[in-house]
This record gives sequence, C-alpha cells and structure tokens, in this order.
Amino acid sequence: MSRIGCLLPEAPSLPPPGALLQVALAHSPRVEEASTCVYLDAAGLEGLFGDEPTLAERLRAAALAEGFSIRVGVAGSRLAALVAARLGAGVAIVEPDGDAAALAPAPLSLLPISEELATRLERWGLRTMGELAALPTTGLFERAGAEGVRAQRLARGDDPRPLSAWRPGPVFEESVECEWGLEALGPLMERLGAMAERLCARLAARGLAADGFEWTCRLADGRAHEGALTPAVPLTESGAVTALLRLALEGRPPRGIVRAIVLRVRPTRAAAAQESFTDPSRPSPRFLEATMNRLVALVGPDRVGAPTLLDSHRPDAVGLGAYAPLSLRRGTSAPPRRGSTSPHRGEGRVRGPVLALRRFRPPAPAAVTVASGRPVALRSSRLGGRIVAGVGPWRVSGEWWTPHPWLQDEWDVELADGTLCRLAHDGSAWLLAGVYD
Repeated sequence: MSRIGCLLPEAPSLPPPGALLQVALAHSPRVEEASTCVYLDAAGLEGLFGDEPTLAERLRAAALAEGFSIRVGVAGSRLAALVAARLGAGVAIVEPDGDAAALAPAPLSLLPISEELATRLERWGLRTMGELAALPTTGLFERAGAEGVRAQRLARGDDPRPLSAWRPGPVFEESVECEWGLEALGPLMERLGAMAERLCARLAARGLAADGFEWTCRLADGRAHEGALTPAVPLTESGAVTALLRLALEGRPPRGIVRAIVLRVRPTRAAAAQESFTDPSRPSPRFLEATMNRLVALVGPDRVGAPTLLDSHRPDAVGLGAYAPLSLRRGTSAPPRRGSTSPHRGEGRVRGPVLALRRFRPPAPAAVTVASGRPVALRSSRLGGRIVAGVGPWRVSGEWWTPHPWLQDEWDVELADGTLCRLAHDGSAWLLAGVYD
C-alpha cells in the first residue's frame, strides 16, 4: 500500500536551498521535490524508524537540528499528505483508505488546478473537495473536460501518478591547470575551445543543449576572474560557443597570468527534430531567436506567435501561442495526393478535389439584404454580389454556463459569380464567416 509523507516548511524559519531535500533523503531512498514541499516514500520504513508518528517526529527533529521547522503529513496520496501537513498541528497521520474523508472538508484552493477551472468551480458554488468529489463524473467531464475529471480524482484521494524520484543531475564542468601560466588571449582561447568542445559532446550525447556558461580563471596572484554568458538560444555547436566565449573575454580579459581555468555549463533539454527531404530547412535557432526578438520589440509580445485553436466549440475561437518551426511540431504531415490512400477512410481513395471551408478569423463584418427571411445580397470588404442560392439557417451555440455564452445562425450561400461562402448572424449583425475552396 502506498504511503507518502509530506515535509512542509513552517514560517518564519524557512530552510536554506536543498536543506529540506537532504532531511528527506536521510530517511527515505525515494524522494520527490515539489515547489513548496518535499514528498517521500514512507512505505516500509517501520523497521528503521518505527511507526508513522515516530517517523514524522524524527523528521521534525532532523529539520530542527538544521535550524528550521516543518510540518509533516502522512497519507496515501500526495494531495492528502499535503493537506494533512498544511491543516494539521505539526504532525498529521491519515489512516489507510481515509484519504477521501480527510480531503472532504479541505478548501478547493488547495487543489493544483488552473485558475480558469478554479473560477468555474467557484461559480458553480463549490467550496470544498468533498463537494467536488460528490459530483457525477460524466456531467463534470461534459462541462469541465479532462482537467475537471482529474481534479475530482485528486479530491477523492485517487492519485495514479507515482512519486517522481529525485536524482542528482550530471555536473557539466571542465577544468584545466596551466603549469606555466597563460599571459595572452590566444593560448587561453585554445584551452577554452577544447573544453567547450568536450562539454558540447557530453551534452549532445544526452540530448541536451547549453543554455548558459560560467567560467572562473584563477590568477597567479590568487585572485579570480569570473564571467558568465547566456546565448539567445540553447547551443550545441562548439564553434559557436567558442566564438561567444572569445567575444566575452575580449571585452573583459583577465588582469593577470592565468594558472587554472574552470568552465561550467547550464544544461537544458534540446528540441528534437528531423530534417525532411521535401520541407524547407529549419531556420538557424540563433537567427530565429533574433528575428522573433526584433518582432516583439516592434509590435509587442501579445502580437507575435503562431495561431492556435482554443478549447472551445465556437467556430472562430483562435489565439496566439508560442511559435515553433513547422518541422519542430508533432503530428505534421503533408495532405494526401490525388489517388493516394486516405488516412481517414480505410482503403478508400481521394478521387477528386474536396470542398473545404476556409474560415476567416476573426469573421469579416458584412452587409446582407434579407427578403422573406432569407439572404439575397451580400456586401463586404472581401467579396460581394447577388445571392442565387442558399441553405440554412443552422443554429449553433455554446458556453451557456459561462458569463460569455454565444449563439449564431449560419447560412451557406452561392453568389452570382459561383463563389460559395458561409454567412453568420449573431442576433445583432451579419458576418462573413468563410469561403469554400
């Protein structure tokens, strides 16, 4: 049976960085570090430290010996242990299979959910985890999606994710002793270039990239020359790294003879992508980052990005997300060629052109003439003319449970020149929603 302990720092005696983690590692081999606390695997520790209350008291005593105080909660799930530690008095133990009952009176503010979902649950009148746990799961999924169901499972004490065990990360550092000392920038850069090449090779072998560099030059008189640089984008090319280091040291060289050099790298996960024979080559990360920064400076951060569909049934729901080259996105593929097998129709064939609606986001304002309840003429900035045929209206609506419900009637019409387009009426104005290609 899973038993998880939560070590929560108690103000005002907050622990120094890493101290809380070390207290947990001294008592359990499996520890997970969170943003505000540390979790440990408390199962099977009775033979070493006694029962769970005794283990909790030992943890508190170990923290006090390091100069800070903590609260300890033990339960069957992370959330129940955190709530027990936060709401308990020093030590709180939740009995096995008692997580749901322990979580029921806890406020929803302790749930790790998005602000949007928290606002929605508050608008529904929910205040405690027990009230959320009592809702029908099917209805909750229809109104709050997968995040709502996940929040309900947590409120019921059901946490399927195991502890993510903490492991010390690899140290990416190179050092070299200079027996005769280095007085010029050229020999210094030769050694730094070789060190950068070895570090980049180690990073590439682990699928990592260099997000920052720090160096320390120990001088003959005992002083230290230190420096750091952060590239615009993570790098893996040793040549580019060496060039950046040279520029930095030319601008601020060591003031003395260098006896030793230490070069450290801050690693980050490198974006994986595969080149294509048909698609254009990916832009250089360095040039792409510089271009994006210039665009942000020109038009502002809210106007730069890639269009992304929002989680809504509203036809024109679109927003801006972080931009990535097409070759870096997952699930991208070219459209099927004529005569090729369609991925959506089994063994069927794409025998001819497919009529597809190209939506305008946002829709274009339009002036529509109506006769006998049907549109007969269209005028807009994009196109216009007499309407010779039309079908509709189809009423679409949604988000009636939010402060911003939407409703509109849609028509598919044909203009005199053969153009097929879709019109929408939201109750107050006509809109040109798109054209058929």
